[in-house]
Amino acid sequence: MSQDRLDGAPQNPGVSSTRALRQVRAAQLRAKALRWAVGKSALGSLFLVGALAYALSPQRYSHSSMLWMAFLLVLSTVNVGLGLRTFSRVRRRAGRYWPIATAAWGVLATVLVRLLMER
Repeated sequence: MSQDRLDGAPQNPGVSSTRALRQVRAAQLRAKALRWAVGKSALGSLFLVGALAYALSPQRYSHSSMLWMAFLLVLSTVNVGLGLRTFSRVRRRAGRYWPIATAAWGVLATVLVRLLMER
């Protein structure tokens, strides 16, 4: 036996370096997707804050304010849903639960805006 086989070095070094490069690239893509998901979730939260601001404004019952609140709630739900979907795909867990969590976000956000409007 030669010394190379005893050291545990692979006989074909090109195969292991290609595999390592694929793993590094996959990790980079996962990190990029996670940053995108965090951004989408933050944007969804920002849209919800905008809808809450309209719900607390003095002209909350005007037609244009109600349209903006509805639009911001939809944008908030869509962005949070996109973020949750990406989180579940990157982490490879709970893939079937992101639509339920998105629907819960939309319903709870709507209830919160409705409660603030009645205040």
